[in-house]
Amino acid sequence: KQWYQRRVRGRHNSKYRYDQLIHESRALNTALQTYRNKHSAQERERTEREELLGKQFTANDNSHTILALDAAISFNDKVSHSNRGLDMMLDTGAQALKQLREQRGSLQAIKNRMAGIANTLGLSTTVMKLVERRSAHDQYLFYIGCCLTLFIMFLLLYYVL
Repeated sequence: KQWYQRRVRGRHNSKYRYDQLIHESRALNTALQTYRNKHSAQERERTEREELLGKQFTANDNSHTILALDAAISFNDKVSHSNRGLDMMLDTGAQALKQLREQRGSLQAIKNRMAGIANTLGLSTTVMKLVERRSAHDQYLFYIGCCLTLFIMFLLLYYVL
């Protein structure tokens, strides 16, 4: 029985030593990889340093320092000019819209005053509504007449020319 127990203890010891060897192997491989990385970085730095120290520099060699900026400057000028033009157009549109809103308010005020004057003269609201409907119908007839006139003019130009 002692012989068997020694053998089992020996297995545990063997397994422990095996695991320890694997752990040490991995640690050594990691250390080797770290050393290789440091060594390659040092070698790269050394070659770059030698390359920079061995390079001959010349003062203001124009053939290598001329930059093609004319096209970029021209493009920048055109873009800024377009930007200013767009800003001016937006301002003009905003001013026109503001004036249209003011005119709308003025026209509504005039319409309300006219309705008040009509009421004081004795016209009833039904007569006022009939007048408004009549003006709306007249406006539709005007637009239809304009379109018909344009169509006839187009036909005349088409057949004449």
